[in-house]
Amino acid sequence: MRIAVIGAGAAGLTSAKQARAAGHDVVAYESHDDLGGIWNPDSHGAYAGVRMQSSRMSMPFSDHPPRFSAHFPTLADVHGYLRDYADRFGLLEPIRFGSPVTRVAKRDGRWEVTAGRDPRSTRTDRFDAVMVANGELWQPRRPAGVPAEDTGVRVLTSQEFRSARDFRDLRVLVLGGGVSGADIASDLVPHAARVDWSVRRRALFLPREIGGAFNDALFSYAGRVAVEDVPYATYLAWLEEWLPDYMRMYRATGLLPEDGFHGAVHVNEKIVPRVYEGGVRVVPAFASFAADGSAVFTDGTRETYDVVLLCLGYEPPDYGFIEGLRREDLYEHHFHRHDPTLTVINTPVDTEAFGTACPYFEAVAGWVVSVLSGKASLPDAAARADWCARHMADLNDRRYLDCWLETVRLGLLGGTLPDPATEFRAYWTLVSSQVAPGNLRPSEVPPLPAVHDERLGLADVRHRILAALPPRTREQLLARNEIGADDLAAAARVPVGRELPPWLPYRQRHTDTALTAGRCA
Repeated sequence: MRIAVIGAGAAGLTSAKQARAAGHDVVAYESHDDLGGIWNPDSHGAYAGVRMQSSRMSMPFSDHPPRFSAHFPTLADVHGYLRDYADRFGLLEPIRFGSPVTRVAKRDGRWEVTAGRDPRSTRTDRFDAVMVANGELWQPRRPAGVPAEDTGVRVLTSQEFRSARDFRDLRVLVLGGGVSGADIASDLVPHAARVDWSVRRRALFLPREIGGAFNDALFSYAGRVAVEDVPYATYLAWLEEWLPDYMRMYRATGLLPEDGFHGAVHVNEKIVPRVYEGGVRVVPAFASFAADGSAVFTDGTRETYDVVLLCLGYEPPDYGFIEGLRREDLYEHHFHRHDPTLTVINTPVDTEAFGTACPYFEAVAGWVVSVLSGKASLPDAAARADWCARHMADLNDRRYLDCWLETVRLGLLGGTLPDPATEFRAYWTLVSSQVAPGNLRPSEVPPLPAVHDERLGLADVRHRILAALPPRTREQLLARNEIGADDLAAAARVPVGRELPPWLPYRQRHTDTALTAGRCA
């Protein structure tokens, strides 16, 4: 097939790499003059000073270890890593830089892709399939009624934040209780005259390193599911054991969610100490701007600031250049239900994702390439339509996306991971290991146990997974020495309703434990 890849960030690069490896002819379009997407410093897609929440252990592609030494890479580290990846796998050759795509349309059985910065450079090419990887973190959300310039209040988005030194001696309000808001508010403290942080709801902020281990090394893939059965109070007790000083400060600030969801974590080690020490003052949720530019909060109070920094997330990706595409018609968030040769490699728009690093995009692209290559199949058109009707009706109803567990699910769908029905030993080695991408190739890299899996009942998880397989399949696994007789007996004792499908479904919302990845009730 001749395949167009739109975007040359992490998702676009792995899409191009895997499509070429499968024997397809690829042309990649990149609107900027360099690769990297938001990790290209010249694109201004990420705010200055950003560091990945994923560690150097978990962020890279499965077949390309990083050369940088930082435990949690910077903007420059990630950009350099992606360039190394492109150089190693010969991905620069198919990329047309400086070629924003302005139109995608199906004509006479093929996709027409039009790209170019101006009429003189615009050209249209025809393709058998299109993989859209234009990213979702480009258009920051802005509240209504932003103050006029004559009020003297500057309003900036997180993307426009370049250096904390630019705010010396200014009164600054940071809107947004997520990671970017916490990062920027923390960085402003030594420079600004005052830093107020407007938080709508309390979230669980944890440091990048916990008790001498990376935050993402605490539990394996299977452990991430098992920890959901741990009472939240017990989980907090573990944190107090691992982080006594941090948790003492956290409780004192009043920011610690006492009734929380310990799957969804915001990674930032600075904001809790900053609030505890008084450098950052937490204020109520933002309501609106007054006519004079002052900020009005939900408790009726108002304050005047020199600068307001908006860290309110991003608008959904712009697919307006794709003729006939509605987000509501994306089967499993990635395949156009009417024509699955049009695919989207971006993170689902209705989610707050954790662990969105290279392995996740590698898994999405791997599944798409497997389908396009005929190695994996999709349900029929009626089933795809039914899925979209059930899951894509309300994209404002946001859910939690565990990208590490999604990596397993997508890898099983695409056939790139060991099938537990035939290769249970290799499958279990993978899911009971750290979330290190090398473990996605279990035959090449020895497994590494996660730091705190011993606190969890992974044997129970193993047997619940086996219980989800048909009895005949379990007997065949025993005959091939993939499992032991003890496994067979334990799986038979798993209560009805406690079976755990091998794609490791997980809780996606605070209030509904029945919701599972890709299979929301």
